[in-house]
Amino acid sequence: MNNALIKPIHDSSFWQGAAKVLLAFVFWHIGTIGNASEISALDDSALSDVTGRDGLSFAFHVDANIGSAVIDTSDFAGNPATLALNNVSVTGSVGGTLDVVAGKSGNPDFVNWAFPNLVGLNNLQIGSDLLVTANGSSFGTGIQMQNVAFGRTNMQLTGASGGGIAFGLGLNLEIGDVLLQPNGRGASNGQMDINGIAVSAAESNGTAPWAMANINTQPGTINVVTDASGNASVQVGIGWATTPGAAPSGSLQIGNITFTTPGGQVNLGSSSIGSMQIQYLNIRFKT
Repeated sequence: MNNALIKPIHDSSFWQGAAKVLLAFVFWHIGTIGNASEISALDDSALSDVTGRDGLSFAFHVDANIGSAVIDTSDFAGNPATLALNNVSVTGSVGGTLDVVAGKSGNPDFVNWAFPNLVGLNNLQIGSDLLVTANGSSFGTGIQMQNVAFGRTNMQLTGASGGGIAFGLGLNLEIGDVLLQPNGRGASNGQMDINGIAVSAAESNGTAPWAMANINTQPGTINVVTDASGNASVQVGIGWATTPGAAPSGSLQIGNITFTTPGGQVNLGSSSIGSMQIQYLNIRFKT
């Protein structure tokens, strides 16, 4: 990824769909949403589940066909290559809170975006068609992510001291199934099914988020950096933990991996990582 050349997304419908998702919470607590047929407000009973604190509570239902995202890059030999996500669709209900929280020890205030674990909310169905073209060949597969639940997940955003954006991310994620279908979405012949995926804090039994980045002790950053030759790059990273052993540990659970072929099914069973940490991360994208 260090040598990836990112160009603008080609399909304007991608931006239109993304804008609908980002602006949906503005229509919080109203009965209808104009002509935005892909977004509908939830009723007062759903909203009442996320109120009771300062800040903005929001809940909305999304049913959006976002379009396509195309990244032009290059392969290891320097030849043109393309990574495309086509026909992206997202359906489900989302609810949470937005708060401005005072920073600690002289750090700046930050925005906290929290997704409580509420019945019927924060559960999405996501589909897309992946196409990779490189070295004169192409490979494509349908990808379906079913029952993507991210209750108890939280994210913090603020300005970074050296410029750019600083972020924290606490991830508590469950995915019912990830279906890879090379013969097209919905075609189970040749399908790979990874089900029962769960990411959370280690030894929390799924009840607490894994703090992949912490806004105070191990912040993530998004910035534009320039090398000695004046070449600019987009940098995404997570800094070293400020104290030894401070990087939180996460766990990954996979319930089952199954291949379906014309000859039948092959079951590879379950898999897990009991403890994993991000000590440091630095990714740069050439512009």
